[in-house]
Formats: sequence, structure tokens, C-alpha cells
Amino acid sequence: MDITPERICALQCFGNKNKFYEQYQDVRLKKSNSIDIPFEQGEYEIKYAPVGNYTEKPQIIICGKTASGGTHDMFIKRLQAGFTLHEACFASIYSNMRENLYTYLYKIGLFEYLSLINPYWQGGDYKSRWNAIFDDLSSSLSSRIQLTQAFNCAILNKDAGRRSSEPKKKVFQMVDDNIGCLFKHFHTSEDLRLIIFLDTPFDKRRFHQSQFWRASNSSIPFISITHPSRQNVGIYNNLENWQNIRQVAVRENAKILFEKAKNKIHSLISEYEHSV
Repeated sequence: MDITPERICALQCFGNKNKFYEQYQDVRLKKSNSIDIPFEQGEYEIKYAPVGNYTEKPQIIICGKTASGGTHDMFIKRLQAGFTLHEACFASIYSNMRENLYTYLYKIGLFEYLSLINPYWQGGDYKSRWNAIFDDLSSSLSSRIQLTQAFNCAILNKDAGRRSSEPKKKVFQMVDDNIGCLFKHFHTSEDLRLIIFLDTPFDKRRFHQSQFWRASNSSIPFISITHPSRQNVGIYNNLENWQNIRQVAVRENAKILFEKAKNKIHSLISEYEHSV
């Protein structure tokens, strides 16, 4: 199943769809290296990069914040290499975070839970199945994990040295007020069991997906886990070896998130076992 740009979103942020398709074709023909959304906020600009997969009825949604510069560039290179739009989208998401993310999800028991409710995850070789969802469309859809971002294009700093720095909370708010795309790529249904936000929701100055999501969507359970970016490698290298993390506040916050996430997955496992 491939997807068209209109199936991903209405393209209303371009004003005129023809403007989008002109840029899209230029990228395909290697005449351009970006598809520019005509909206800027201070030092930030927005590039079209709707990375992720678009499984119809996911059981789990994993949600980052916005595509990084590296992820955007990988998406463009995939299009230029002849990938279909859907292939370019799911092959690019979480480009440098997949190993960390797998480690965390494995340790909290997510794949054990998925093996109870989805044949794709049965058999025990979770790592190969995880890797396959970024490489193969059938696997990506069969996994019934939707990989996405809160704002599913790239908000990038115009300063090349800070290109992938996380935008401020007010930038996300302005983007949502003017474009209105936060969480619009979520495929929710009665099959959805959990949303996992990639975040560290303790710094009030930053954008936290859970805060924006909670305001209008209280019925779907969610957890937040430490963001799997390289800056948090010290946490990911010491999951459950917390004493190796020297900064007390960082250590305690990481432990809280990990234990909450682990407990939530265990409760889902218990619910399933009591229902059969």
C-alpha cells in the first residue's frame, strides 16, 4: 500500500497544491533538496518531511516531536533515490535513535506485550522485527506500531550550526495556531492501546507532547519516556543501572519515567491475561 501526499495531509499549509507538487517534482528530479512550507517563525523554517508509517489501525503509537535536520535530509535522499513516498517516510524516521529506542522499549516489556496481541511480534526475535519496520513496507504495516511525530514535518533552525536544535515551546504553539497540524497524523481507532511520547517532561520551558495532547484527548492512555536522542546516551547506557548517572535530578527523573512506563506495560499484560 503506497500513499499519496493528500492521504497524509490536506496540504493546506502550501496554500496552493500546485506549489507543493512543483517542489515535490523538483526534488524527485534532483533539482532541489527541500520542499519549503511557506511559514516561518523567528529563526525557524519548516520543511515538508512527513516521516513515519501510516498503518491504518495501530495498536501502539510512538510519537517524537518534529523531524531533525538529518531525518529531513534522509527523507529527501530517499525520494531522490526513487523510493515511493511511503517508503521514504518510514525509512527515514528516528534516523539516529532506533537502537536507543529499541533498548528502552524492550526493557519496559513492550514487545512481550505486543507478542500477546499481534502475530507479527511472536517468535521472540524482536530486534529483527523492529529493524524490519524501517526497511520493509509489509513489516512496517504488520507491526501495527505507528511511528510518527507530534508535528510531522521538520521545524529547522536557519542557523546551520543549530539546525536540529529543539524548537522552543512557543514555536510549536505558533505552528499549531497557524497551521494546526499537531497530532493530525495519528491514526486512532478502537484497536489503539497506548501512545508513547518520546520526551522528558520535566523542563517547563520545553514543548511536551503530553501536555498538548492531554488538553483535548483524555481517553487514550499514554506514557512519556526519556527522549532517545544522543544527548541522553548516558541514560540509555544505564537503564536500571541508575547509580552510574551522576546528576541526581537527571537520574531521578529518568527512573520515574522508566518505572511508570514499565508499570503501564505490565498492567496491559495483566489486562490481556485476565481477558483470555
